[in-house]
Amino acid sequence: MTEPSSPHLSRRIWLYAPLAVLALLVVLWLVSSRREAPPPAVATAPDGPAALPPVLAETVGEEGHLAIGIVSLDRVATDTVELRLAVTNTNQPGTPALDIAQRFSADGPDRGTLAEIYLADLSHEHKFFVLRDSANAPLGSRDVTPLAAGERRILWARYPAPGDDDVEVVVHVPHAEPMPNVPVGQRTAP
Repeated sequence: MTEPSSPHLSRRIWLYAPLAVLALLVVLWLVSSRREAPPPAVATAPDGPAALPPVLAETVGEEGHLAIGIVSLDRVATDTVELRLAVTNTNQPGTPALDIAQRFSADGPDRGTLAEIYLADLSHEHKFFVLRDSANAPLGSRDVTPLAAGERRILWARYPAPGDDDVEVVVHVPHAEPMPNVPVGQRTAP
C-alpha cells in the first residue's frame, strides 16, 4: 500500500474545506428559516406604542364600517383635557381605503382634524368645542391619509376642561351615536 503523496492530500483538503463551509451555511440557513414568523404588524399611532390601548367607549359611524373608540379623555392641565380616539376601518381586506380627512371636520382649514367632535356636560348643559391656536387651527392631530381596511389609528384633540366636579361627559362624533358616561381622568406622568 502506498501512502498518498503530499500534493494529493493538499488538493483534497482544499476541495473538502469549501464543501464543509457550504454545508454549514446550508444547515444554518435551514435552522433560521424554521423559526416562527414574526407576528403581523399591528397598526399604531404615528407617535404611539406598539400595543394599542383598550377603548373606554365605542360607537360605529353611520356607514357601518368605521369603529370609533375613546382611548382616553384626560386632564393635561387645570383648564384643558385631551381626547384620544382610535378609529378603525372594519371593512374586509381588499376593499378601498376610507377617506377620513373630512370625517370629523368640515372642509377647508380644519380638514383632517377632530374639529367637529365636541364634549357635553349634561349636568350643567354645557358644550366644549375643540381648542384653537392663534391661527384658528384646531389643537390636535391632523391626518389626511386614507384608512386601509383593518387599520387602526389614534387621533387626538384638546378641549376646555369641564369643572372639577364633572367626572363624566358625553362625546359627540358627527354621523355616529354619542358616547355617554366617558370618564374624565388625570394623565399620569410618563
